[in-house]
Amino acid sequence: MISTSKKKIILASSSPRRKMLLKKIVNDFDIIIPKVDENSIGTPDIIAKNNAILKGEAIIDSENIIIACDTLVALDGEIFEKPNNYDNAFVMLKKLQAKTHSVFSGVYMRNGSKVICFVEESKVSIKPLNDMQIKKYLLEYKPFDKAGAYGIQDGIIVDEYLGSYDNIVGLPTEKLSIALRKILE
Repeated sequence: MISTSKKKIILASSSPRRKMLLKKIVNDFDIIIPKVDENSIGTPDIIAKNNAILKGEAIIDSENIIIACDTLVALDGEIFEKPNNYDNAFVMLKKLQAKTHSVFSGVYMRNGSKVICFVEESKVSIKPLNDMQIKKYLLEYKPFDKAGAYGIQDGIIVDEYLGSYDNIVGLPTEKLSIALRKILE
């Protein structure tokens, strides 16, 4: 566990998964949900990084350490954000099934005037799925709050992955832990 002495860590996120993942490396932190209009211009890695920066900079606090993250799924240049309904989720999974895609997380950290930003990429292969399997998954797991309309933690439709598991869930804790130590120096 990383200790921040007198400074508090603020997680700029409404994601319950990010909260759970951050608890793996930090004992105590607060959550502030940033109100921002996310950006969708650029390559997937740039979009994830810029959205993390937008979220982090929306938190006005120079006394504490701010951590913000944005995670998105991309396949062949198409970005799969959180689906806004069942039909949208079905189309996403139909496109992702039997293929390997990228999961990008952009991370922004600030400690006073010191800022660290990075992007983590993981690869995920989704099993071949027919329409009935997709419908069953969507009805049972309701992944409508997850980029790409699936959760690797469900253990159902992901065939294999390469890279950080935590990144795919929504926060690259391995790289974040290293960056957090650097920002505390």
